[in-house]
Amino acid sequence: MFTFNFDARRRLGILAFTGAVALAPACAPAVSTQQEVDMGAQYANELSRQLPLIQDAAVVRYINQLGNSMAQRADPRGIQYSFYVVDAPEVNAFAVPGGHIYVNRGLIDRASTLSEFAGVLAHEIGHVVHRHGITQLQRAQNAETGLAVIYGVLLGRNPSGVEQVGIQGIGTAVFAGYGRDAERESDASAIGYLIASGIHPQGLVTMFETLMAERQSNPSGVAQWFSTHPTTQERIDNTRAAILSIPASSLENLTTNNQAYNDFRSRVRL
Repeated sequence: MFTFNFDARRRLGILAFTGAVALAPACAPAVSTQQEVDMGAQYANELSRQLPLIQDAAVVRYINQLGNSMAQRADPRGIQYSFYVVDAPEVNAFAVPGGHIYVNRGLIDRASTLSEFAGVLAHEIGHVVHRHGITQLQRAQNAETGLAVIYGVLLGRNPSGVEQVGIQGIGTAVFAGYGRDAERESDASAIGYLIASGIHPQGLVTMFETLMAERQSNPSGVAQWFSTHPTTQERIDNTRAAILSIPASSLENLTTNNQAYNDFRSRVRL
């Protein structure tokens, strides 16, 4: 997930809560795939106004071709994915429900091979496939609804404007990052997506190792990534072990890097 300013998060939270799914008194209702797609489109429209997206046609074409080659194999719902490069030096990537995935220029700068970059995309695709964002949204809805009920029942009034901002802030905070179980699930799924796409999954491990090493040498450069992605040595070890358990024949002739990725990375870094 990506972190941006509180006002932007609050507006997006209001947009999702009021424009996509009606709140229920006890718990948030189920969200259909179509509702998720509609919600994601609203988020993406808002993000397009908030974020400095790279518009270079070759960059946009490459990331969407690569991302969709994996998403089509990964997501049985057949929804259309869109991929974006954010012109920001911080290391981060995030997925919005409905298939919108954003990667910062700073992360591409650290991803020296196709397998590392594709590993990040596959991981974020996993969040969409497993609907981790929808789960977070429902938790946020329940948190906000619960506080609103407390005001109504215990205090006999609706929350004031300032109090309402606090409620919305709690909801969007719940939606701001995934837990470790969700990260592990996306890691495990990403391995399969990469192999099915002809890309070696070892890039998942080396990308995480690169970020862990930079955390020691330059913590401010990767602070945003670690604030929203609970990357640990255990998680790296689990991913490495999962790859080692795959028959060697299944990993033969898989791509680690190619000139197309090198060209893409060079254009992004201009």
